[in-house]
This record gives sequence, structure tokens and C-alpha cells, in this order.
Amino acid sequence: MKRTASLFIGILALFLAAAPLWADDTVHTVKKGDTLWDITSQYLQTPWQWPVVWANNQDITNPHLIFPNDKVVISKKDGKTTITIIPAGQPDPVPEPAVYTPEDIAQEEEKSIVISPRYSAYIYSPNILTGSGQVTKKLEIGDLAAKNESIFITSSSGLTLHRGVTIVSKVAEVTDLGGKTAGYLYKTIAFAMVEDAMADTYKASVEYSNQEIRSGDIIFDDLQNLEPLMLKISEPSLENSGRVIDIHGGITGSSYLDLIFLDLGKTSGVDQGALLTIYEEASPGKDAATLREYQGMALVLQSLDKSCMALIMDSRGPIRKNYLAVGIE
Repeated sequence: MKRTASLFIGILALFLAAAPLWADDTVHTVKKGDTLWDITSQYLQTPWQWPVVWANNQDITNPHLIFPNDKVVISKKDGKTTITIIPAGQPDPVPEPAVYTPEDIAQEEEKSIVISPRYSAYIYSPNILTGSGQVTKKLEIGDLAAKNESIFITSSSGLTLHRGVTIVSKVAEVTDLGGKTAGYLYKTIAFAMVEDAMADTYKASVEYSNQEIRSGDIIFDDLQNLEPLMLKISEPSLENSGRVIDIHGGITGSSYLDLIFLDLGKTSGVDQGALLTIYEEASPGKDAATLREYQGMALVLQSLDKSCMALIMDSRGPIRKNYLAVGIE
């Protein structure tokens, strides 16, 4: 049975087990500071999409790092390119993973990666969320609540005692390039246990939090616990290109592992798991053609009808508003 390996975001490298070498293989010995992106770009002369490579390998269990003195083996046989990493001091051979081009992956099935709960905590909503109620104040002194502290909640939904509730905080309003609202970004920040009730007011103990809880944060009694987000990778062929309309995580632009928002959504054929390439456009002269320069790659985490939220998987520099986003070309 095919196994789906796990991706814990925070990497630009792959860690594969050893494989036998062939005479015409290209072998690169890893130096400090190397990433698989740089290595494959050097030897394949193309920006290979490493999340796709990784997702198509069944044997990766810890893709976090490549280490100095590891050997990156690039093989070409029967029209297919494969990449294997032989860890330093690791002699046991295993089957090689295949490298897939964007065209290949568009036709493949059951190619998935798993995103850290850090990113599944974000909620991109087309509407303002109201939930089952909201946090009114902290029981103890101070305005901000955290784990092992108590909060008061108001709710007209009849919260169940000794049951958990999810606390969600509004992060930002996402706007398009014309300044109109495209959606709302929220984040799941805490879980609390309801302990006592008086009319529509409840006391709850915070069991977990990843940031401070404030008055006005929203309560849900029907959200699931935070879990890794499994995405089936695709690279859609789009009739029209899109634009980066908003950013999150940077000041002047978003970069590696930040979030961006695009004016591409389900009506454009862009759904969760889509890989999109980001370009900067520039015109060298009045009558000259517009040039495109590769700036990065983004993986769609959530898609609305006309916009989506994506995680930057590679970036050459800050990715800014109005940058071009395309699929397979």
C-alpha cells in the first residue's frame, strides 16, 4: 500500500535514503549552506519544484535537512530524471524516488504532502465570523490570557459544561488591488474547557494557547482540533493568470513560509493543493515587451470562489502585491 510521507514546513531540502550509483550519474557532495533547490537548479538548469519531488517519494520520513558530505545523486535513465540523497555513512540502498515535471504531476494521482498544524490554524473566510460567542475578559489580573488561566465567555448558544471550545482571533482583512474586501484571515489560537455557567456567561480554563487571548476573540464549539493539513498536489493549467492581492508575514512583501493572497479561486480552477509560480513583471522600455522574472512558488492552502490563501514554498526575495501568478504554461 502506498505510504504518504509527512512534510514539516521549515525546509528547502530533501532527505532520502541511499541508492546505487550508475556510471553516468551526476554526484554532488553537499557543502554547508547547500539546499536541494540550489543543487537541482545547478545541474538540471531548471527550477525543479521540490515539494512535488518530495511528495512523489514514498520513503522520506524526515525531510528537514541535507547535511555536509551527503551525496546528491542526479540520474537520467529511460527519459526520466531521479534524485537521490546518500547520507554520509549510510550504506543501505533503497529504491530511488522519481522527479516529476509539472506536466507529469498534473497527471499523477495520490501525490500528497502534509502541512504543519502551524498553517492549518489559519482560516481564510469570505465572511466575518461570529462563532458561538466571544471572550469578554480574563478572570485574573491583566488583559491577556494564556494556558492554565481562566476566561469569561458570553454565548447565547448554550455551551455544554465540561466540553472544549476553540478560540479564534481575527488577524486581518484581506483586500484586493482595488481596495475592496476579498476575505478575512483568522487564526485558531487556543482551546478552553467550559467549567461553569450563569445564564449566558461561562467560565472556561485555557488548556492550550499559541498566542495571548484577548477580549473579543471568537468562540466556536464545533471546530475540530488542530491537525496537520493533508494536501493533494496539483498544478492547474489556468485560462487566465492572477495577481498577488495581499500579503501576510512581511512588511514590504512576503517571503519563504509567509502567506500571500491571490485573485485566483475555485471559479478560476484553483483549489486547495494547487502549486502556482510567482513572477515579477518589468518593461525595459516604452515599446519593449514586458519581461517576467521568476520570484517564487506558492502552495494554495485554502481557496474561496474568487481568491485564495497560499503558502510561499520558495522565494528569491520579498513577494509583493501585484506580482503575477500562473499555473502550468
